[in-house]
Amino acid sequence: MTDIKSLFEQLTTKLQQLEKLLATTQPVQALVSRIPAVLKGQEQAIINQIMPELVTDMLAMKLAAEAFKDIHIKHPFSQKSARRYVGMIHLHPEHQNSAKIISTIEQINTIKGAIEHAVVSENESRQARFSAIHDNCPGVMTVHLYRKIHCLENEYVKSVRFSWQRKDSLHQPDKIKLLGEITAEQERATPDNQLALIQLHQQIATTAEHQLRVRRPVKVQPAANIVKVTGLKTVTAPLPIIVVQKEPLETHAVADFIASHMRKQRSDKRKNVILGTFSGKTIEKTMA
Repeated sequence: MTDIKSLFEQLTTKLQQLEKLLATTQPVQALVSRIPAVLKGQEQAIINQIMPELVTDMLAMKLAAEAFKDIHIKHPFSQKSARRYVGMIHLHPEHQNSAKIISTIEQINTIKGAIEHAVVSENESRQARFSAIHDNCPGVMTVHLYRKIHCLENEYVKSVRFSWQRKDSLHQPDKIKLLGEITAEQERATPDNQLALIQLHQQIATTAEHQLRVRRPVKVQPAANIVKVTGLKTVTAPLPIIVVQKEPLETHAVADFIASHMRKQRSDKRKNVILGTFSGKTIEKTMA
């Protein structure tokens, strides 16, 4: 068995080393925004707006170090919603600390990957994985522990711009299983709720499985649109991105998120018919 506790101790040491390096490194440019954290019990609250808190230059370096070290549960914040720090730090490769920062980040990402692989591959059940993490990494927040630091070295980045991704999770369900779940819920439901479940069951039963879709809303996420000479790449951005290169690059801070400012749907997007809702998810029928 992998010694997860030892790996976690190594990770803690490396994160402390990275914090010291960032504190003594003057960036070419740096901007990092703290996204207000979700309070415990507010995970399902509707998000109408998000107002990021921006800092720049050496304050941004300090906040980035805080972001990378932020791997533990914190009161009074949610354990189910990740705390996020969105931004970009541009370092010159000839700065005396740049090579050390790159090397330390590589080691941090390697250790994080080793912990995740050990937990997943050596523990079959969800409970066993939970115990493996919390017995060896006390007080850790798993989603924070696993997330990697993006470090781009001499990749000729032209710009890093941030946006808000607002996508739904859409998948094709197992029709028989879905009908069974609705039947079970129908048996438990009050008379007032049974009719809607009966109607939904009938509509699903008469729809071909390949036409069925289950749509689940996914919370808005910050994303980085990274333009290199080789093209555009979009990645989720819960942590600051480090760019090490001589060439200048364009960037700007993540904007406020306003839920009412929704992007218009493409006119050629395939239309779906909503059959109903079940367990907080929307059941749809795709149209040819």
